Amino acid sequence: MKICIERSDRMGDMILTLPVIQGIKEKNPDAIVHVIASQKNSKICKQFSMIDKIFEKSKLSSSFNDLTQSIREEKYDYYFTFSPGWFGLRLGFFSKSKFKSSLILKSRYNLNVFSKFGQIIFSKLFYSKFLVIDRFKTLQQNKNIHQTNMMMDLVSKSGIAISRKTRTNFIFSNSFTLNKNHPVCIIHLSSKWINDYYSEDDFNNLLKSLNKKDIFIYLTTAETTKNKFSKIFDTYDAVEDPSDIQKSKKNILICNNFNFENWTSLLNQADYVITPESGCTHIASLTKCKLAVIYDADNSPNSIKHEYAPWNKEYLALETMDKALNQKLFNFF
Repeated sequence: MKICIERSDRMGDMILTLPVIQGIKEKNPDAIVHVIASQKNSKICKQFSMIDKIFEKSKLSSSFNDLTQSIREEKYDYYFTFSPGWFGLRLGFFSKSKFKSSLILKSRYNLNVFSKFGQIIFSKLFYSKFLVIDRFKTLQQNKNIHQTNMMMDLVSKSGIAISRKTRTNFIFSNSFTLNKNHPVCIIHLSSKWINDYYSEDDFNNLLKSLNKKDIFIYLTTAETTKNKFSKIFDTYDAVEDPSDIQKSKKNILICNNFNFENWTSLLNQADYVITPESGCTHIASLTKCKLAVIYDADNSPNSIKHEYAPWNKEYLALETMDKALNQKLFNFF
């Protein structure tokens, strides 16, 4: 059985897809699974041994024809598109797969009968099986809407046996080893920290309070970090190579611009991880750390918690508008 899974969006989405791939493999050991990934999330696929081949989506429009040709040559038995949008649907149409399935997610923000209408009609005409999830209505009914479960439901409805009780076997690179003589906490400096409810000064106060604890705190960065945390960069030392962590005697350091392997290796060695809801959330969910996730109060936090919760991982869920946020994070340790 040869299967193609299209998941060409974000890092966190791919991590939530890994249990689906593992669940298929556990029930079908001889299954061959290929994945169509984005440039951002293909790094995840390369550290997951149950993926047999990776195709990477390019931003160049001319590459669609090349990718289509490669997919057609594979002659898949099953094709699944899990990403929102038309890219995966169009690719599946041209794939020549024997059985094609699509997951269509309607808006989580309002009840709109015409939401994804075109994709639904397209799937009815050209796909063997499709699953439409009215996220707004489902949330109102307090039903399970987790991304991984929805993907598993589609796989099962398509006639493939799948194990749902999986713990993702992700392989961390372990590109370096910390000399740990104190607990380590990673705090991810995503721009999602800063909003109308929580300022950079609030974050700085959090660091000052945590500095009283017997822990090392490493602040990891994202692309937009410096724009939101200029005071933090002015206050604390920054290192750009893991070897410099051991040389520093500071217990709060900014780990700036670490590459993917070094960043994930650092996360895998953490005792605690604090992060806004992002790809970092889901990388941390693959480790043994104690995890706290901060949700944006203005971005439907209840919906995001239901749909994108870390898979099979206990964690502390908090919101940016909580006036006691810093105190709760202080008590997290």
